[in-house]
Amino acid sequence: MDRHSEAAERLRVAARERQQSPEGFVKELQNAMAELQVPLADRSFRKNFSRNYKVLFQANPNGYRVEVLDSVLDLNSTVYVNRRMHWIAGLSMRKGHVLQQRLSQLFSLLESGTLPLAALRKRLQDLDEAWMEFEKHYIMDLIDIEAEARQPVADAVTLELQLRQAEEQRPPREEEEVHWLGRRERLPWTASVEDHDVCDHAIRGSTGLVPRSMPSISAVSQWLAKRTSTQNENPLDLQQLAVSAASDANVSTDPTERTEKMKELLRKVCEINSNANVRGRGRPQMGFHVLQAAADDFLACQASENTPESSVQAAFAKHVLEGFLHLRSYLFEMRGRMLEIDPQLQNNRQLQNCLVAWEDAWELGSRFLRPQHVSGALCSVAAQLGTLQKEHQDFASLVESQEAELFLVLPRLVLLCSLAGPESSPFTATMLPSHFEEVSEGDDLGPDFSRTAEWAELLKKFKDLEQERSWRQLVENALRGPSSAQDEPMKAFLTQLEALGFELTRRRPEEWNSCCSLLLRCSMAVLDKTT
Repeated sequence: MDRHSEAAERLRVAARERQQSPEGFVKELQNAMAELQVPLADRSFRKNFSRNYKVLFQANPNGYRVEVLDSVLDLNSTVYVNRRMHWIAGLSMRKGHVLQQRLSQLFSLLESGTLPLAALRKRLQDLDEAWMEFEKHYIMDLIDIEAEARQPVADAVTLELQLRQAEEQRPPREEEEVHWLGRRERLPWTASVEDHDVCDHAIRGSTGLVPRSMPSISAVSQWLAKRTSTQNENPLDLQQLAVSAASDANVSTDPTERTEKMKELLRKVCEINSNANVRGRGRPQMGFHVLQAAADDFLACQASENTPESSVQAAFAKHVLEGFLHLRSYLFEMRGRMLEIDPQLQNNRQLQNCLVAWEDAWELGSRFLRPQHVSGALCSVAAQLGTLQKEHQDFASLVESQEAELFLVLPRLVLLCSLAGPESSPFTATMLPSHFEEVSEGDDLGPDFSRTAEWAELLKKFKDLEQERSWRQLVENALRGPSSAQDEPMKAFLTQLEALGFELTRRRPEEWNSCCSLLLRCSMAVLDKTT
């Protein structure tokens, strides 16, 4: 058997096993093309592909990709990206059906008893022409769809660059706009998934554009990310962000342009968040008022007397501002690097991390930055926790080690601080609204509110114990829990305190966990102030 017949026989075997090993079939198809000297169709169209797809063909410029074979065998006219349905162009679908016919004809010939080489060469040549036609149109459609999927991020990058220009008060630069990234006109028939009864899990379950379609761009992005950015500029600092986001009363210059650009950027971030943030809530709306309140508090603390409460207030405001600052820094870093972004936005880990952090910071700010007395109450609790770390080494060790016992102790200490200082009560009332009469969940708490009988009973027990024991003794007993009580009044108080502590942690576990992190982080500001 000569080498031509051997190549044909290997192709016959690979065709039989194509379902188990499509890679093997593509490899033998390419070998048969070479051995039988089949004239190849023009492949110069690959020069028009985006950089990401050019990378896929670098190793074998005249070869075939198994992903194209998978796509044509499972030909689908719809592609789901970021909760939206897109359509593959009708021309690409027709080319795909032609390629399916050519593949079917080749398989029929290979399964026949005889295998004339002349007929095989003809079938292979027809297949190659159909393959290239489908590949050319299908991948160009994918490039356009991917570009549209990345466009919200590109818009956000443009807004970030324009905002920096307004902050620096300089004329715009030529590179400070990210234009439409597609190779052809935008697809006019893009439809929203909401307009069609399409299962959302089909989107979340895919790692690329569609299962068995062209590969996710993530692997290519990692290769591209190895290069060093040639654009190195001064990073945005927290002070500049605070000045840009603050209200008119807190800045000396006219902030109108900066504020409007920041609002536009935040709206675009919300659009991205609703599609890409699958680990968080994916909020489609996050108001600018939270960012502005954080900026006002941050600047006000800088101008005020340096007290433990002001240090904690500044740390809280800084936490909210840093959430947005990190997101802006990411957008700035992605200028000129749009092709490194996976079009399925939820697959971009760094983007998702920034969105989760910002959403978490925004939610805490929305919950506790305003009204002012609630913010002051939270800061008072955090300041007291910082003081307790200085005075009680056991508690400081728990905070440093982050042991599980800390999250049993912390609710008791938070409630104890609220009982000891009336200025801390609004925070507890916000977290446990059912224990404060005439206060419904979500309402603005006034400085005066009535308590339920259960909270009033706990407060009375605390006042009675306070007359007999020092604050230090009360804290030490709260750290050790009910089992440490040496008399019945203390045991009854600590038992009720622990029950309320469990309610505090279980009412809204995610919110409490975020609140714990914020309280401990802000309490460190008290320690930093004294070191």
